[in-house]
Amino acid sequence: MLQQIDGRQAELKLEMDKRDKVLRRQIALQEQLEEIGRRSERYYRKLQKETKDVDKLDRFSFLNMFRTWTGKQDEIRLKELSEMASAEAKWREAEKMKETLQADLAEIQTELYNPIWQNIEDRWSAIIKEKEDFIFNNNLPECRLLGDLYEERTLLTTLHREIKEAIKAGDVAKRSLQFALKRLDNAEGYSTWDTFLGGGFIATALKHGELDDTENAIHKAQVALQNFQTELLDVREIQVENLQVERGSFITFADYVFDDIFSEWSLHSRIKSSQKHVEQTLNQVIATCDELCKRLEMTEEKETQIQKKIDAILG
Repeated sequence: MLQQIDGRQAELKLEMDKRDKVLRRQIALQEQLEEIGRRSERYYRKLQKETKDVDKLDRFSFLNMFRTWTGKQDEIRLKELSEMASAEAKWREAEKMKETLQADLAEIQTELYNPIWQNIEDRWSAIIKEKEDFIFNNNLPECRLLGDLYEERTLLTTLHREIKEAIKAGDVAKRSLQFALKRLDNAEGYSTWDTFLGGGFIATALKHGELDDTENAIHKAQVALQNFQTELLDVREIQVENLQVERGSFITFADYVFDDIFSEWSLHSRIKSSQKHVEQTLNQVIATCDELCKRLEMTEEKETQIQKKIDAILG
């Protein structure tokens, strides 16, 4: 009888954990959406400012004429163009991320209407009372011990699932970073930027599509990193010791990469700094996934031990 009650309790607990995870993700997405909105506005204002600076350089003035004579005009213009390009890329990335987060949030809100999760707290309270009554009416040491073991097994099952989901998200992040690194490798060596219709930018020796591909690869890596960060928060929610990941360490990945790209390209240099940042982030993801795999192995060993104790009592 107790085994049946604990089985139903375990199933209900797993559903509650799933629902709570969705609720946590909803809160995280709302916070990220608010933050990315502020960043988008900030980058847009920066882009407008840099555009005005470039326009001033292109207009006739005696100061600009003097700079042209002394060879300083092109250097200053290139610096302003690189700052404008960086602001434009970060604003475009922020707008893409807003769309991604809004779509994710819409999916989450739909998922929360799951009929299985309706009145789940009331059902949980009912099954807890049923279990308490059974243990009280059958005051046997084995009953209390089994109850504790079933509860521990349920917690381990939840931890097992959360770690596996975090590892899966980490694998996606690794592949996305590796692809972004490949796109940057393809773009390495190209450095000269020029104005493009509508105020955009292209590399004169680089196809426009190459830049778009690189930008899209960085965006996908950013999305994958934020998903990985969310999964890690779920794992730490159930207190995995020694799993250290700085909060927000993956959130501003794209900003740093775009800063590196445009500063390096505007200086006619290889984009080693940008590649280095992607490689560092990739190594951090790999190290975190390795730690998660160790934790998964330890969790599986504990699950086996708990099951052996349960079998010994029942058998």
